[in-house]
Amino acid sequence: MAHAVYIDLSAKAEQWTRASAVAMSNEGCRVYMVSGKVKQRARRLIRERHGGKSDQYRLLAALVFLVVRDDLPAISQIVIDQDYAGQQAEATIKNLLLQLLRKEKTGITAGMVRFAELRGSRADRLAKQVYDGERLPDRVVGWSELEAVLKG
Repeated sequence: MAHAVYIDLSAKAEQWTRASAVAMSNEGCRVYMVSGKVKQRARRLIRERHGGKSDQYRLLAALVFLVVRDDLPAISQIVIDQDYAGQQAEATIKNLLLQLLRKEKTGITAGMVRFAELRGSRADRLAKQVYDGERLPDRVVGWSELEAVLKG
């Protein structure tokens, strides 16, 4: 049965020296952690390949993709926390994420990804708990895993 998932990030992607926790909640919950060092390497790769524009959005799309990838066949909608204000930022993130998703699953439409305020949600709480060290992440994202997605 297809279901919606909710995604939240503690420590924004562009906080390059800080670790980020990305949480997915609903039918199944998981939280992945990525270190500041891995994020900095990702930023260098993104800038080499695409220039400096939208590096944080490319990283965010890659992290969302990683956290949803294993459940993708059962996901009907991905709802991402509205951390980045403005239609242009959301459109950029959405388009980058859709490119990644469509490599894994055919038939994905733009309506599958949307943004909403998730403050206080289960995803928000899970991301904060992992970020604050109150809970262990389900996985720590390593450089080779993130690099493979970014080079896709």
